Parts: sequence; structure tokens; C-alpha cells
Amino acid sequence: MELDLASLQSITKFSEEIKKQFPEVNILVNNAGVSFPNTKRIETEDGFEIHFGVNHLGHFYLTNLLLDVLTAGSARVVVVSSSLHEKGEINLDDLNSLSLTKKTNLYANSKLANVYFAQELAQRTKGKINVYTCCPGWVYTNLFRHSIKWYHYFLILPVAFFFMRSPKQGAQTPLYCATEPDLEKETGLIYRDCKHYSSRAIFYSNIAAQLWEKSDEMIKEALQKHNRHGDGDS
Repeated sequence: MELDLASLQSITKFSEEIKKQFPEVNILVNNAGVSFPNTKRIETEDGFEIHFGVNHLGHFYLTNLLLDVLTAGSARVVVVSSSLHEKGEINLDDLNSLSLTKKTNLYANSKLANVYFAQELAQRTKGKINVYTCCPGWVYTNLFRHSIKWYHYFLILPVAFFFMRSPKQGAQTPLYCATEPDLEKETGLIYRDCKHYSSRAIFYSNIAAQLWEKSDEMIKEALQKHNRHGDGDS
């Protein structure tokens, strides 16, 4: 099944196909992510800033669409964030990042949104599903291929050889959160290196709730706009 988190229509179609085939989903790992340089604005097909649209809204929308099959059993939802969330900011007045500065870290902002989403999801589904946020560590993947220039590889590779994790190593904490029996009674916490992680970020429950509501509103508005354009084309 095909899934493009930069497209609300693709997410809708994917969730419908999943629910047709699986009346119960036991594990959902929200692991997809993108990273682009902040030199120019890049948007999803629905008009969302690409980092916020894919890394946060895409997972937010998919998870909500699948909530009925997730709550049908003892499910776990794992939200893969990053320790870079500690450098992020949530601007509730400009979630779509229409006003950018050189200091804006769009990727870090989206990773902070991941943590807030997981915490609010844990509150809303307490007693029904378990929710975990995890930081996989500095993993050697192609995630930052759009942000790194070719000559950076000559500087990064020697360091990467000693300090970066392989994809297999990076997958250990997400797998731990998804399968470890000892975590059955835990929800809403952050993990790194297969253990609890104390974030340096300060979290506010009211921001988590507002981010949830505003994210929901943004998606509904985008879907309504798409439907209006679709009706006009027919």
C-alpha cells in the first residue's frame, strides 16, 4: 500500500485500505520524516510547510484516522522524534511558518510538535492504547540529504564512522517501545537508548491541547478546500 504523508488524500486512502484489511492494529510506528534547508519555503500539496506538514500533521492525521482500529485492541503508538526537539519552538500563532527567520529551525520545531502530539494523544487515549515518544539517536541515513552539501560529506564521514549509528542500531529504541513487555503500563513518556529520557525541554499541557486543536482545524480546512476545488472541476 502506498502512503505519502505530504498528501492528506493519500493518508485518507491509505487509512481506508488499512481498515478494510485489518479490523485491529496492534502497533503503529510514526517514523517518517523530512529535512530541507530553510533557505526557501517548501510546501506539501495541501499548502503546509513541508516539515510541519509531513513530520507532524501527516502522523497526526494518520493516527487519528486509525484510532478506531488501534483502540480495538491493546495497541501501541510509537512517535519517533529526535533530541533536536529540545531546540524547537511551537508558535501557535504561526504553525504553518509563514514568517521565517534565519534562526528558525523547522525540523526541530516539527520534532517538538511530535513530542507534544504524543503527550496529548496519551492523555486522550489513557487506558485504551499506550503512546511512546522515542529519540533514535544520530543515525546514518539519507534524512538530511537535502540539507547537506556534497563537500560536507568529506567532513562528516570521519565523524560519522565513529559516532553515528547504523539504521539497525537506530531502530532499537523504536522497537523497544513497540515490543518491550515492561512498558505495558507506561504511556506518554520519552525514551532514548532503550530507557527513559529526561528532556531538557519544558512542556506545557495547554500548548499540547492547543496544538492538537489547531492541527485538527488546519487539516479540516485543507480537506474542505480540496473538496471545493474537486466539486468545481467536476
